[in-house]
Amino acid sequence: MNQLPNKWITSTKILVTGMALAISSLAATAESIVTGGKTGTYYAIGTNLRDLVLPTLEVKTSKGSWANVEDMSRTKGVSLAIVQSDVYASFVLLRDAQGVPEATRREYSQLLSNLRVFMPLYKEEIHFLVRKDDPIEFIHQIKGKPIWMDAEKSGTYLTALNIYSKMFQERPNTVEPFINTTATGEDEGTKRRRSALMALSDPSFYQSYPKIDVLVLVGGQPLELLATAIPANLKLLKFDPSQAMSGKLLQDYQKADIKKSSYPLLNISGDALTSLAVDSYMITANFADPERNKFIQDFADQFCNKFSVLQNKGHVKWKSLTWQPGTSLPPLAAGWQYSDKVKDRLANCQTNAPATQKPNACRPQDRAVGLCS
Repeated sequence: MNQLPNKWITSTKILVTGMALAISSLAATAESIVTGGKTGTYYAIGTNLRDLVLPTLEVKTSKGSWANVEDMSRTKGVSLAIVQSDVYASFVLLRDAQGVPEATRREYSQLLSNLRVFMPLYKEEIHFLVRKDDPIEFIHQIKGKPIWMDAEKSGTYLTALNIYSKMFQERPNTVEPFINTTATGEDEGTKRRRSALMALSDPSFYQSYPKIDVLVLVGGQPLELLATAIPANLKLLKFDPSQAMSGKLLQDYQKADIKKSSYPLLNISGDALTSLAVDSYMITANFADPERNKFIQDFADQFCNKFSVLQNKGHVKWKSLTWQPGTSLPPLAAGWQYSDKVKDRLANCQTNAPATQKPNACRPQDRAVGLCS
């Protein structure tokens, strides 16, 4: 088992205690969803749900998947959150780590048992970047290298931690996030990521900043950061499914092609490069308060009724979800379960999209006068 810092154990113990309190005693309050940074897709998904499905839904920003689970456990009224699917595996890693008291393990188990999936969203590709002069070509060759994984409690951090731990059964050599004073961006997260790219691409010039050999970014391709301003001396690492550890990784992730067309500046050979992807989920929890469970059930009905509006007027990702109404609900990543408050509703989801009518066959006489072709 892995040894984890005391601050992680303490933080998670507080989190689990908060979840127990939230699920058992939350008073009625305005319902909300926690998402991500204001420039990200998670936040756009949340605002679409508010603007097009439920005007009273409050949309909250956050620092990532771990923080979203914290909000689900600690913050009154938070009934929905958007997370990456491997957050579950990360909590399992914490539960099973060395040095965790037995009572805390039980609390971790209680937390995991209460989380539920409202619906699957879309896949996010995992991008491992190194300098082109680095001889390594595959993800399984990053052992021991200084790795930038974004801020602790972010979805990227949890994903990179889970992948590295499964591959090497040890903790990675992580680089603390920092902001280069010359980095630009709409928010702190964008500045962090650009600062890391600068340090990775030119370590001799940015000697005053931490050394980075591997940088991890997670998100649906194309990531704007890589598609528009990627340094020319960087490359993506590939996933090798023939490696012995691949089976463990594919319990939580899927093989995914990162397309050359997504990142023309990276000079990907061939049409695509094989990497990994993680699912994003909108999640909820099993609540003791029947009114909160009723809210989740009603929201599922409203979501179904407004789905076509989301596709027509919302973010482009609504058109490329893992699941669409009228199709079977897909299997979930290891450990996750659908909420029994919404599963049947989504499985039988009917939208208000107009039926598509098949055109009438073109008769010869109609074709002759130009009415059809």
